Amino acid sequence: MNKSFSIKTYAKINLTLDVTGRRSDGYHNIDSIFEEISVSDTVTVSLNDSEKTTVSCNVPEVPCDERNIVWKAADVFFSTTGVKNPGINIHIQKNIPCQAGMGGGSTNAAGVFRVLNRIFDTHMTDRQLMEISVRTGADTPFFIKGGLAHITGIGDIITELKPLSEHFIVVAKGTEGVSTAGAYKEIDSLSDPEHQDSERILNACANDNITTLMSSALNTFELTTLPGDIASIKSIMKKHGSSGTLMTGSGAAVFGIFTDRNKAAEACKELKNSYPFAELCSNICEDRNTIF
Repeated sequence: MNKSFSIKTYAKINLTLDVTGRRSDGYHNIDSIFEEISVSDTVTVSLNDSEKTTVSCNVPEVPCDERNIVWKAADVFFSTTGVKNPGINIHIQKNIPCQAGMGGGSTNAAGVFRVLNRIFDTHMTDRQLMEISVRTGADTPFFIKGGLAHITGIGDIITELKPLSEHFIVVAKGTEGVSTAGAYKEIDSLSDPEHQDSERILNACANDNITTLMSSALNTFELTTLPGDIASIKSIMKKHGSSGTLMTGSGAAVFGIFTDRNKAAEACKELKNSYPFAELCSNICEDRNTIF
């Protein structure tokens, strides 16, 4: 039996993200469109005889203990299935930036569920994996299926949408981060924040019209205090002809949508000169289910 299995785990962007209100339990309801994009990490699960789960990563600041969501994913898998943990190491080769609003941790967790399902022949369906993976976080179930989805509730209600035609996405992140908890507190203090026209956005998705979608999109977190480089990154993307540009998640990465690959490449080239992370990608992730 092969003792090492790897999978690419893809990032997401929020094409739109409306925080619609705070619930009585303290959580917030959202209305968002998640889109999987071709920026990816690689997660490798290796079997050993330790009877424990260990984690390693190429990025020093990533915690490699029980705090890491991939460790939690393995714990949920073994406790749910009843499979005895023979001993595994989960190695994360990161390319998705941390604290970017791109779902890097959640997609890694989803990859662990997929790989363990394969290694131990538990034959769980995508729906079953989604049901157990929510125990690691509200975003994880989306990454089991990927693609394009309408996300509501606290992020736990997922309605699959037909993928949009290929378009080009430039994603960039500066050096500053955003406190999600602090951003939500700022949103709660807003007296009358703008909300999106969800019907218009969903119609644009159904009609495969990325231009209309982006003209209607917003991100409520952009109403909070933001790092200065957010505006600068957006300005460069707009200069190169993006169809729309927004911060993704609670930040601090910014994406621009382009229908012209050459213009996207020009924007990415300029951004790489000034920012630690800038990448040109697309919404096509053809090998997302491949375990190698």
